[in-house]
Amino acid sequence: MELIRKMPEKNTIKRRGILKGLVAGAAAVVTAPIVYVAARFLGYVSKGDSSNTSATVAFSDLTPDKPSKLIQINDEPIIVVREKDDQIRAFTATCTHLGCTVSYRPQVPDFYCKCHQGRYDVNGVNVPGTRPKLPLTELTVVDKGTDLIIQLTPKAKS
Repeated sequence: MELIRKMPEKNTIKRRGILKGLVAGAAAVVTAPIVYVAARFLGYVSKGDSSNTSATVAFSDLTPDKPSKLIQINDEPIIVVREKDDQIRAFTATCTHLGCTVSYRPQVPDFYCKCHQGRYDVNGVNVPGTRPKLPLTELTVVDKGTDLIIQLTPKAKS
């Protein structure tokens, strides 16, 4: 009787399967980020491609008690402000620091970003010493009597 036995072929096949699985997993880990970035790049749609470049706001929506209103144009937050002299102004409401939405504080008066205490003055200019380094963009407002047309185009410098 022979006491030496041969190693079964089954273990060799099992080891080969484990190695193939490890190589396939490593390949997936390497290629997944590349595929993700390529898909995001190919699927990107510019916000400027949309045809909606304005919004209508009723003048009566802006009262002395509630002098600001947050609206959306092309998924872009816009803040419309009624000043004490009844002048209407509109600004992009995206903080230039980290992209949070700013709010208008009429009691100060200024624009304020809650994310990192960023501040902008009433003209949308970033206050020195706070996080934002760039001003908000003032937008074009067209007065149509009882309605206001807010356009995504920057206001012309006067």
